[in-house]
Amino acid sequence: MTNGATSTTVEDKQKPSLIEQIKANPLIPAIVAGAAALAIIVTLLLWARTPDYRVLFSNLSGRDGGEIVTQLEQMQIPYKLTPNGETISIPADKVAQTRLAMATQGLPHGGNVGFELMDTQSFGISQFAEHINYQRSLEGELARSIESLGSVRTARVHLAIPKPSVFVRDKKTPRASVVLSLYGGRVLDPGQVNAIAHLVSSSVTDLPASQVTVVDESGKLLSSKANDAMGSMNETQLTYTSKIEDNIRQRIEAIIAPLVGQENVKAMVNADIDFSVGEHTQEQYGPNQPPNEAAVRSQQSSESSQIGEGTVGGVPGALSNQPPGTAASPINNPNTGENANTEVTAPKSSQKNVTTNYEVDRTIRHVKEDTGTVSRLSVAVVVDYRPTVDEEGNITMVALDADELDRINRLVREAMGFSATRGDSLEVVNSRFTKTQPLPEPAWWENPQLIALAMTIGKYLLIALVALILWKKLVKPYAGRYLPAPVASTPEGFSATVGDDDEDEDEDDAEENTALTKAEEQKRQKKRDDYNRKLDKTRNLAQEDPKLVAVIIKGWMSEHGK
Repeated sequence: MTNGATSTTVEDKQKPSLIEQIKANPLIPAIVAGAAALAIIVTLLLWARTPDYRVLFSNLSGRDGGEIVTQLEQMQIPYKLTPNGETISIPADKVAQTRLAMATQGLPHGGNVGFELMDTQSFGISQFAEHINYQRSLEGELARSIESLGSVRTARVHLAIPKPSVFVRDKKTPRASVVLSLYGGRVLDPGQVNAIAHLVSSSVTDLPASQVTVVDESGKLLSSKANDAMGSMNETQLTYTSKIEDNIRQRIEAIIAPLVGQENVKAMVNADIDFSVGEHTQEQYGPNQPPNEAAVRSQQSSESSQIGEGTVGGVPGALSNQPPGTAASPINNPNTGENANTEVTAPKSSQKNVTTNYEVDRTIRHVKEDTGTVSRLSVAVVVDYRPTVDEEGNITMVALDADELDRINRLVREAMGFSATRGDSLEVVNSRFTKTQPLPEPAWWENPQLIALAMTIGKYLLIALVALILWKKLVKPYAGRYLPAPVASTPEGFSATVGDDDEDEDEDDAEENTALTKAEEQKRQKKRDDYNRKLDKTRNLAQEDPKLVAVIIKGWMSEHGK
């Protein structure tokens, strides 16, 4: 038993371990080195071929993000998502095509529901629900319109539309509020805020722009600033004033440019415009004119006459009610007869009335004053020096003389329509202009396309450099060490395997010129004899003690590995 255990232990000690077997095998290090080099090169190639990802959509809602990801998977397009899921990136060469494909499907929706909500209404929906859906659709469409502005990232619109009433005293005006989320580093000026308020006001019936409240994401009220800034003058008045000033400035520069040059004259105009609206009526009466010059408006005349007894009349009373007495006979009347000379006069009366109306001299004038009239103009003109060439051919800048400045002054007065009664002012100054230096053109190495091309070439050059280093430092040493050595021949037909220093020397000798001296041949033959003697001794030793030979070879391998 003891002898068996001892023999087993000796056999275990003589059997090398797995690590020693791997180390003893000369091909394993070469295989490992080649596999490592191949893995590194494949990794670099995959890195170089990895597409450059660009942002497809950002600031997406959960609903839009899910629909876009589903479409990308159906289109078999690789994508990347940010941790918050609001940004989707795809390969740069497919961004434009994918955006067009998503746009045809109405993606992204932007998180707002528009009038497409009305397309899915069920039959028999209540009036209240229909009104709510319409209001939601209107709010979503307004939010989409506001988000189309360049500085606005997201927008939310809330409408407060009261119920209609048949009583005028119970009528209420609608109101609206807008919450804006702007891009980083951007702000809205009062004109843009006022435009948003008018956009919402024009989209809702009976909604005045003053009842629209605009707030940003930090809680600042923007609509009050817009109303304060635009309360005294609206955008139309500012545009009208700018057009008048630009028109006068262009006329001044157009008439002076032929004299001094297009780039040698600059004009600035400030116009005071009266936007007040006036309307008045005047009624004026002139003095009385002579009758012969007055115009007769109307004339009325009446005339009456009466001859003979008039109508019966008298004093009412008892006497007028008694019968008349006996009339005297003409025979008994001494005053009557043929010889009587009497004259009887009958009663007579006449009346004439004339009324003449003359025209009254009256003037009625109704005047409505025009708005937007120019109250005053202030014009400033700067003219550059005139270039002159001296006798030596040098170009110098010389100021204009008084006559030229006076001529320019008169031309500007006529071009601007100068009016002393209106209080216009004009100032013409002759001064040398400071020429702005043009910006230097970017160097050829700053071209973005060239930089991108250089980066692409650099990737593959880096891969080639790494492959070359791996071949020289890792693969080639092991491959040259363990592959079969070439056979070196001599003139005498001697052949030997080159594996140590003597082999190297023999190989070098074989490649040299055969015309050698005799002493050198004898020396080389001696070395070959020594090598053969050592080789025979090594073979005998390997047959007698293989373990010792394995230890020696292991030491050689460790030395060469260093």
